[in-house]
Amino acid sequence: MENFEKLFNQFLDCVQTLQKALNVSFTETLVETFDNLEQGKIKVENGAPDEKTVAELSKKYQALDYENISQKDKAQVFTFLTLKAVNDDGLDANRMPTPPAISTVVAMLMHKLLKDEKMEVVDPAIGTGNLLYSVISQLKALNHSKDNYQLVGIDNDEEMLNLADVAAHLNNFDIELYCQDALMPWMCPNPEAIVSDLPIGYYPIDENAKNFENQAKKGQSFAHLLLIEQIIKNLKPDGYAFLVAPKSILSGKIGADFMPWLTKKVYLKAIVELPDDMFRNKFNQKSILVFQNHGSEAKPSEVLLTKLASLKKEQSLIQFNEKLNEWYTKINH
Repeated sequence: MENFEKLFNQFLDCVQTLQKALNVSFTETLVETFDNLEQGKIKVENGAPDEKTVAELSKKYQALDYENISQKDKAQVFTFLTLKAVNDDGLDANRMPTPPAISTVVAMLMHKLLKDEKMEVVDPAIGTGNLLYSVISQLKALNHSKDNYQLVGIDNDEEMLNLADVAAHLNNFDIELYCQDALMPWMCPNPEAIVSDLPIGYYPIDENAKNFENQAKKGQSFAHLLLIEQIIKNLKPDGYAFLVAPKSILSGKIGADFMPWLTKKVYLKAIVELPDDMFRNKFNQKSILVFQNHGSEAKPSEVLLTKLASLKKEQSLIQFNEKLNEWYTKINH
């Protein structure tokens, strides 16, 4: 742990030295630092950074000995620095990387429900890539390192896509990244699986919201409801979606309108309520929503409904795995 802390601080020092010289956001500097280290040379554009900074960075990069750091440590340092970037640059709360414990639950559900074959997996709100990469790493580990996944990420924020690009490289993933509004027509083929931590909030383009059944009757529409509708439109027949979604859409006033609509469009498979202690206030609480698109092989089944105890205790994941296995056996007999 002590060694990792030392390594993190060395990287942080490199990023901050470059940031001071370029006078740009932490996010931008973080991406450029890793590009410099990967390329083995310091990028200079229009005289920036200046010669003094280039000399200073060269020494710091040498001390870092980047080539001899393990891929795992590089990826981990980058994840922590990404968290700092989101905080320092005052980015929207939707940009916060998804906690690893949630990725583990999503990976467990995907491992149970997806076939062991090549498939395209899309995250239409990829952000930093944290959820997608963590889930796919775990699926590969569960599948004896077999890589069945062609990855695609969509986001309308170029800085986030730059972070996702570096993280993909550090995790040895090939990924197609598209900079676009995910509520406009997708530029990638229809996938077999969609994984996403849905951004929460209002969608600002009222004109486009009119193309969706879940548009608000008055005022701005909820982006997360429109995105679920867009996901269903783009998911292959029989395909699965694994979504980290606000709990508010599943019950109460919003749920009363949305859930009957959803259950007509797809087969609901699981609703896993996440622990209360993961969220600062009840308005931010989330659940994992799993559904299958209609198709020739898809059929209705009993829905797995469960609430996870605190994910700070390993026991709760073991209990969840038992429930998941029981449910899966029941629906397949």
